[in-house]
Amino acid sequence: MFNIKNINKNKIGLIGINNIKYTYGDILKKSEEINSFIEKKSLILIVCRNSIESIIGYISFLENNHITIILDHSFKEDYVNKIIKLYKPQYIYSDAFFFKIQNKYKKLYSFKNFNLYKSSYKKNFNINKKNYILLSTSGTTQNPKFVRISKNNIKNNTMNIIDYLKIRKNHTAITTMPMGYSYGLSIINTHLYAEAQILVNELTIFDKNFWKNVNKFKVTSIGGVPQFYEYLMKLRLNNLPISKIKYFTQAGGKLSKNVTNYFSDICKKNKIKLYIMYGQTEASPRMSYLEPNKINIKKGSIGKPLKNTSFHISGKNDKIIKKAFVKGELIFKGKNVSLGYANNFKDLKKGDINKGKLFTGDIAYKDKDNFYFIIGRKKRFSKIFGIRINLDDIEIKLKENNYIVKCLPSSENLNLIVKENYDVNKIKNILQDYSGINKNYILINKVKSFNNRQTLKNYLI
Repeated sequence: MFNIKNINKNKIGLIGINNIKYTYGDILKKSEEINSFIEKKSLILIVCRNSIESIIGYISFLENNHITIILDHSFKEDYVNKIIKLYKPQYIYSDAFFFKIQNKYKKLYSFKNFNLYKSSYKKNFNINKKNYILLSTSGTTQNPKFVRISKNNIKNNTMNIIDYLKIRKNHTAITTMPMGYSYGLSIINTHLYAEAQILVNELTIFDKNFWKNVNKFKVTSIGGVPQFYEYLMKLRLNNLPISKIKYFTQAGGKLSKNVTNYFSDICKKNKIKLYIMYGQTEASPRMSYLEPNKINIKKGSIGKPLKNTSFHISGKNDKIIKKAFVKGELIFKGKNVSLGYANNFKDLKKGDINKGKLFTGDIAYKDKDNFYFIIGRKKRFSKIFGIRINLDDIEIKLKENNYIVKCLPSSENLNLIVKENYDVNKIKNILQDYSGINKNYILINKVKSFNNRQTLKNYLI
């Protein structure tokens, strides 16, 4: 996909910890070295992190047309083992310290802190050739459901984003989000495809070395989810080394008004562009953009669809709503719409189920200028820190611990209603351990009964 062979071999592609630099020639050499241990068109599972070893392994698998299941190292080992059993990959590529599987699987190759293992599973010859990447749908709630993405899906979206953001060879991005989630992966894809440079980082923005590296390597763009920008606002952007930054991108949920106002003003003063975007993993992943000069005029909007794609609002009986300010489900059409879902290895024989059409599950409307606004959710998911959480999974997990709760969709917190006799702190501890969501972002309200319609209505508004 990245066509590394035709890129200037002396161009720096990746910069890692301790200022270790890899040219595109180095990346190609290492990529081919990894691939020499792998049978053609294999199914590979990668437990990735923001490291050079991880990114080069990922490049190797994609460049050599293997089908790649992508998991983030923040996922628990039990969950990863569950996925291995369900999908039966022939190879596993992971941080050497992640698994306790050294005796379970045969180690074929080591690249610094990453190992390539051979599993005991035989090659699955029933995999549909259209399947290229599998990405998790539900954050860390241990749901085995994956989005099946084709090479054309991801290439189309990558080229569209490069075109819109005008990503060039002299640009440098820094990793600020997990590689195992669609938005973080999209930033890596776009900069590699554009032959740009990536500063591979696992530090938080609260670490002084993060900003030293931003300044030293002349980072030109930073991306993040709403909570990232809330934290960034607290650091006071004017006090940070941002002179080389050309633009910020934001996706993974809706920015609050005060955060939008802050960044709109400060970016204008510093001649930095702020691009607000909207996406879902099922769209490989980005669908729309709000132009920087429209942020104050169209506050809260997700903007307009990317080039050669479209939105429409669907009402009752799937009838298209053409009038402005009438709400319905947001439907997206484009070549970047994924093939469909998979729950286990048997589903990998499936091809394109979606046919370029995505029912987003978001309730939205358009204004008279055809700018789109999301006002709620139809499906039972919440996006927290840009990670989609399946609310049914949360309720099931708590039920296993003898807690009956109601989860409410939200783009900022994990919101729950519980009965008055429950210990809220215990529930928060269970959910933090299970989902990885910080307790400060778990909001719990106590009610006498779930059967009181007025009580539920008050919390659902």
